[in-house]
Amino acid sequence: MTDDNAAQTRKSFVDSVKGKAKEVAGAVTGNDSLTAEGQLEQTQAKERRDASRVDAEADAEATQAREVAREAQIEGAQERSAAEVRAAAAKTSVRSEQAAQESAAEDAGRRDAARAQTQFEAEVQSEAVRASADERQQVASAQAEYGDAVQEYNEDVSEAAQAEADADRLRRRAESADPTLP
Repeated sequence: MTDDNAAQTRKSFVDSVKGKAKEVAGAVTGNDSLTAEGQLEQTQAKERRDASRVDAEADAEATQAREVAREAQIEGAQERSAAEVRAAAAKTSVRSEQAAQESAAEDAGRRDAARAQTQFEAEVQSEAVRASADERQQVASAQAEYGDAVQEYNEDVSEAAQAEADADRLRRRAESADPTLP
């Protein structure tokens, strides 16, 4: 929970207590407008707490989505590095084989090495393409999760703003209905 969310939660708790006090005072004194104002303040405080909770949840989801994206990038880089190591090892192996074949039969060895090299490079290229595709897919998935979290956060913030606007509208209506209210 951010400092702003914590402050909003504390303020909503104080407003809730003040609202309850006004409601009780209004009930004791028979002042219906004070009772209504107290109830309105309690409702606003609850909506503020709910908005803070939703905001904190959205922040947590966004953080988690960023972590997933970062992990996908790291994993993709590791897979690419492993593929490069395997490719280097395979190239070394092929070159050693080529030298042995050339010493045994110069012409036949060159043809076999060329075929083996071409096939190996195609396999290495294919493996590199697969690793790259896997990385893109993981990054795209993480980006989609992040986008979903951001969208959900924006929706939650919009709902909280709407709830706060509704509460302000209700407060203004209550104040205009009874001009003796502070």
